[in-house]
Order: sequence, then structure tokens, then C-alpha cells
Amino acid sequence: MPKKTKRRPFKRRPQDRSEEIANQQRRMEAAARSLLGTRSPDQLRAEMVDRETLLDEADRAAQMEPNPVNLARYRNARTELQAARRAVQMVDTEAPNGV
Repeated sequence: MPKKTKRRPFKRRPQDRSEEIANQQRRMEAAARSLLGTRSPDQLRAEMVDRETLLDEADRAAQMEPNPVNLARYRNARTELQAARRAVQMVDTEAPNGV
């Protein structure tokens, strides 16, 4: 008689994800500040456009061939784009009267 396969344990996420969300927000803010420290506002805007293009390409690749590598590239591109957008928002809020 063949052995019965063991079920893998299923880890449920806690209902209160506020700590996880706060940690994600802190990481995003740190990435945005890092971009602010190394690039000018014009470079940030150009970088955001480049990252949007990379996200589109990664999305297309993940849709056509959903393997772990392509899905990881998509997630990474999405995170980088979010950091660039946040950096541009920070620049825009710091600039007096949109100058």
C-alpha cells in the first residue's frame, strides 16, 4: 500500500495586517529617499518613465510565460516604479508652488 502524502501546513495571514502595511510603507519611503539623494528632479521623472516601460515589459512577459523568474521580475519592477513615483511626489510637495 503506497504511503499517504503529507499535507503541507497552511499559514494564514493575521487579520490585522497594519504592522505589515506599516513596514511596507517604511521600505517604500526609504527607497524613495534613496532616489532623492542621488538624482535631480528631472532625472527622477525620466527614471519613472523608464521604470513604467520596464513594468510594462515585465507584465507582458509574466502574462505570456508565467514562471517564477518572470513573476519576480514583475514584482520587482512594480516595487521600483512605486518607489520612483513616491520620490517624484516628495519632490513635488517640497517644491514651492510647483516650481
